[in-house]
Amino acid sequence: MDDVPLEMKRLLEYIDGKEPGDEFTRELEKAVQSVRENEKWRLDYMTLQMHYQEKYEQGIARGMEQGMEQEKIDSATRMIEDGDLPMEKVALYSGLAMEQVLELEKALQPV
Repeated sequence: MDDVPLEMKRLLEYIDGKEPGDEFTRELEKAVQSVRENEKWRLDYMTLQMHYQEKYEQGIARGMEQGMEQEKIDSATRMIEDGDLPMEKVALYSGLAMEQVLELEKALQPV
């Protein structure tokens, strides 16, 4: 820390939880306290955090749905490629709609 300017050192110490050591960090402390005491900003921040959490959870749920759908497609693909089952049973066992199975069968046909 000997090669760090004194102002930077005091800022880093303040960030680390120590008392403000110069005018800049004292002003910064005042600004931080002002923001902490501002109820509207606190409410806005909490609302934003709740919105982010909701979007995160929606993304997780959507990803899980897509993963489950892909598992169904992979399963149906293996059954179609095996060739031992009628398409109705492929649909039943995979959980896909009959239309999806028929589209998948068509896509798997050699060109």
